[in-house]
Amino acid sequence: MKQRQPLMNFSLFLIGLFLIVSCQILQPKLETETPASTVRLGFNNWPGCAVWQIAAEQGIFEKNNLDVDLQFSDYTTGFTNFASGQLDANCHTLYDTIYLMGTDSQVDQVIVALTDWSTGGDQIIVAPGINNIRDLKGKKIALESKSVGNFMLLIALEKYGLKPSDIQALNHDLITNAALFVEGEVDAIITYIPFSKEAMNLPGSQIILTSKDFPGVISDHLVVNRKFLKTNPQVVQALVNSWFDTVEFMQKNPDVSHQIIAYTSGLTIQDFKNYESQISIKGLSENLTAFERRETFTSLPYAAEKIYQFLQKNKLITKSVNIEQILDYSFVRNKN
Repeated sequence: MKQRQPLMNFSLFLIGLFLIVSCQILQPKLETETPASTVRLGFNNWPGCAVWQIAAEQGIFEKNNLDVDLQFSDYTTGFTNFASGQLDANCHTLYDTIYLMGTDSQVDQVIVALTDWSTGGDQIIVAPGINNIRDLKGKKIALESKSVGNFMLLIALEKYGLKPSDIQALNHDLITNAALFVEGEVDAIITYIPFSKEAMNLPGSQIILTSKDFPGVISDHLVVNRKFLKTNPQVVQALVNSWFDTVEFMQKNPDVSHQIIAYTSGLTIQDFKNYESQISIKGLSENLTAFERRETFTSLPYAAEKIYQFLQKNKLITKSVNIEQILDYSFVRNKN
């Protein structure tokens, strides 16, 4: 018996060591949990949304353990696909989030991060002979009726004492609108970068109003399907983290970032540099401030309320929207 005791002790030691190592290998690391499934993320050629291409090309999604199916389309197609459930997340405006929720959205939408403000990138461009908003009375204006550009036009008309019935609104896609304007078929166009570059090819055309005149009114966001959020909160957190990591990458690597945004947006690098001041990309500190409640459009809770009231007043939506639940601050706050 005494001769076998060392062997037994050694065997027990090996068994214990095996169990310890096995537990260490098999035990999941919850703090770095891998997303359960691929996330379908939509984006478009608005430079603020084109930033997502940087995350894809620079390995930022992989760094955050994300498997992203990044789907590029025109702006309207993107938020339409999201509203019909074909995407799990998308880049679009606060206005369009509320508009879709109040009309035909088949999914409950949640804004989890502010990606950018339009600080001049959305524009009202007019033909020669038109010098201000009041001159638009009786004129033909090409726009996308369901887009945030229409919202900017409507609040501009209201500010300068005109009604929607004072203009002739023609609803087409952005490419058609630009062509109609350059061909002289309409008197004005509501558009944004990069489509504004084409519109300015009309000799004598000029910009009479931009989103810079209404700070905070046009904001873009990471918008997520609420059902997907509840099922995959770790994926949503990883997406939010990826956005802020991408903003940090841009600050440290401006040249390569400009190149990626430019070709994704259909611009030359010089074009983008010219337009850069008109798109304000938002990082973590600015997000923390934007979600606070203040009496200005730069406060997302305030902006959401005012946009909702405007849509109701002008009978642009048919369903009620719970504004309090549209904004979820927790993922920004929990950014690690």
